[in-house]
Amino acid sequence: MRTTLFRYLPTRLLGAIDRLPYEIIEGMSEVRLRRYAPCSVTSMNRNLTFDESGRVCEPSQGMRLTEEEFGFSLARMTESSLYTCDEQVGQGFIPLPDGGRVGVCGRSNRENGFAEIYSLNLRIPRFLPDVASPLIERLRVDGLGGTLVCSPPGMGKTTFLKSAAFLLAEGRGIAARRVGIADERCELSPVVRECGLVDVVSLRPKAECIELLTRTMSPEVIICDEISASDADAVTEAHSSGVTLIASAHCESPEELLHRGRLASVLESKLFRYCVRLGYDRGYTARICETEELI
Repeated sequence: MRTTLFRYLPTRLLGAIDRLPYEIIEGMSEVRLRRYAPCSVTSMNRNLTFDESGRVCEPSQGMRLTEEEFGFSLARMTESSLYTCDEQVGQGFIPLPDGGRVGVCGRSNRENGFAEIYSLNLRIPRFLPDVASPLIERLRVDGLGGTLVCSPPGMGKTTFLKSAAFLLAEGRGIAARRVGIADERCELSPVVRECGLVDVVSLRPKAECIELLTRTMSPEVIICDEISASDADAVTEAHSSGVTLIASAHCESPEELLHRGRLASVLESKLFRYCVRLGYDRGYTARICETEELI
């Protein structure tokens, strides 16, 4: 699997990745670059270190970047102007113009940014247009309803949401809907923003994106990633305005959300009619149920 995002990687690291076994490359969702520790990839729900020849190995034998190689990638990702994305870096990410996102961590400073960046997590976006088809069929048969997509990190929540946005906006298997995307970190919209009836607000706090879309674009559906308790008011207000929300949340199980204060109250209010559980069982799985079954 080759992706345009690989242009952000130094030549030596790219060569090592190219020599990894085919099944690892095809299942790869993340490449992690570390300043003072081995690089790694995430593939098929596994975290793997490797040497320069592309052989999977123990972390102690894993490939390490030079200071120049790490600096090359950081400069490419920020277009040699780190200060222009200070605000996003302070929130722990760098948005990429071709649809990817880079997670950032390191030594913080008092201004809420980073005095030194130690790690870069290049998340490889995937667009699988039909992966949300089971949900779209459920919405077609039983009617639109708020939907919460749940799983631990790395199980494909963003990929599922992109598919749902595409299918609803294009009218694939269901009547086309006006879809608003609240894309705080520029992960959802780059692939689907030119499809169908899609309107996007990005690079603003998620609650602000939801409020702006609700107020100005009269969406029928708003799709957003990784809601938290701080988004509860905006989500509730949008629902009260007749908007259907399709969102995701990090959790080991949907029942876990019932112990998260404001988010629990949102679930108990039946704002989300459906729950989609993503998992991995010799392949990615999606199970759809009524949220009231969890309460």
